[in-house]
Amino acid sequence: MAYRSPLSLVAITSNDLGEVNAVFDDLTAYSMQVDGVPKREDAAFAFVTARPSGCELRNKHAFLAICSGAVIGLLDLIDGYPAPGTAFIGLLAIRQSAQGAGFGRALYQAAAHFAREDLRARTLRLAVVETNPVLGFWARMGFEPTGEIRPFHGERLTSQAVLMEKQL
Repeated sequence: MAYRSPLSLVAITSNDLGEVNAVFDDLTAYSMQVDGVPKREDAAFAFVTARPSGCELRNKHAFLAICSGAVIGLLDLIDGYPAPGTAFIGLLAIRQSAQGAGFGRALYQAAAHFAREDLRARTLRLAVVETNPVLGFWARMGFEPTGEIRPFHGERLTSQAVLMEKQL
């Protein structure tokens, strides 16, 4: 049976920074929770280019999540981080105005499908900033804490990030 989703992933190009910026304009609650500001000035550019130290840009996959022709969210995955066979979800975000309609689950399912089928990943990994109340969502998606906790430094907030992973 073919994979079906109510949304599609469209790889971001340099022409899409305005769309990315518009999504961040609608993520003020998230930004306040993790950064302490309504929006980082460089949010769109950072989303498209940021990656862990030692990772090449070719390993970063940044997407617009589109449903019925409208951009409803953002996703980025880092292939092979922190180890081969692992895809790291850097950000999976649904516009505040589109939350509560099941798009987060659909975007996660699209991310898992891309990681498994296109990147050939066997493990998905992510970090949840403790000030962002989404641990329950990720647990419902089957992720479990690894036991690793790392410091997180937002624009104006300092917190911790809980690392979680799931076998695909």
